Amino acid sequence: MYLHLNIIGQPIKQYFTCYCALLAHFCCFALFFSVGVPSLMAQKNTIKGKFLTPSVKVGESISYSLVMKHSTDLEVRFPDATDSTFYIPFEFVEKIYFPTFTDANGVSTDSAVYRLTTFETDATQYLSLPAYVLKNGDTTLMRANLDSIAIKPILVTTPDTLKIISNTNYQAVGQGLNYPYVLIGIGGVLVLALVLYFIFGDRIRKAYTLRRLQRNYEKFSSQFERYLRGLLDDKTTEKSLGTWKFYLESIQDIPYTTFTSKEIEEKIQNKDLTNSLKNLDKAIYGNMIDEATKQSLVFLQQYAQNAYQLKIEEVRNA
Repeated sequence: MYLHLNIIGQPIKQYFTCYCALLAHFCCFALFFSVGVPSLMAQKNTIKGKFLTPSVKVGESISYSLVMKHSTDLEVRFPDATDSTFYIPFEFVEKIYFPTFTDANGVSTDSAVYRLTTFETDATQYLSLPAYVLKNGDTTLMRANLDSIAIKPILVTTPDTLKIISNTNYQAVGQGLNYPYVLIGIGGVLVLALVLYFIFGDRIRKAYTLRRLQRNYEKFSSQFERYLRGLLDDKTTEKSLGTWKFYLESIQDIPYTTFTSKEIEEKIQNKDLTNSLKNLDKAIYGNMIDEATKQSLVFLQQYAQNAYQLKIEEVRNA
């Protein structure tokens, strides 16, 4: 009886050992597919964006590369000119796309180089472009890392190199004046001036102010008209805009000469003025001279004329 149980127990023990080994292999296989395979797939699908230069001036061309590595079963599309919101605060200029490349490991690479420009003056600007990923009729958006670029200042402060030279040489001084008579004469002139001021002060002040406003406007209009009749380029456009800002600042209580176009837009809610200033910024900093540049300068001339007329009415009715 003991011998019979021992003979039967040996096969049962062997079957139990095999079953445990198969169960251990199955658990390792399931763990690999639940953790290892998704990790490998995640490593394949990566996207990276990078500016190719560390800094740039306002209006200059900027190169930005976008590279995505992915599995071969995915279809990838990069943004183009129609996706303008993706490029803010930059503006799209051109996209150079390279054909998809697939290596021996089955990893595909899509890449493109973008030419962008910016007219914003923030010291550091950031960008993170996405890619459209298509699979089985579904489209998802996968964004690249956030990269930054430094904006070089337009105006650079230069140190004062003037030197003061002392002069201790003797200088001959003429004889003094008869101060009592001089003071009496000055006092008489002042009294007469005060009397005339109280009698005709308002009319004199208004006439003088109106004459000064007219003379300043004629000077501005003549100078601005010469710019319009001449050959327009980025330098001429910049001088025209500076002349316009200086004149408007002289008749309005707004510091135009220290304001950027964006600050003027925030201060003065005028859509036509905003569009004109943007066109001129493109001409000055991006050298994009076209018919819109001249039209924008003509609008600034009309805007200055309207401001002058309003100032004249304000002085007359004061």
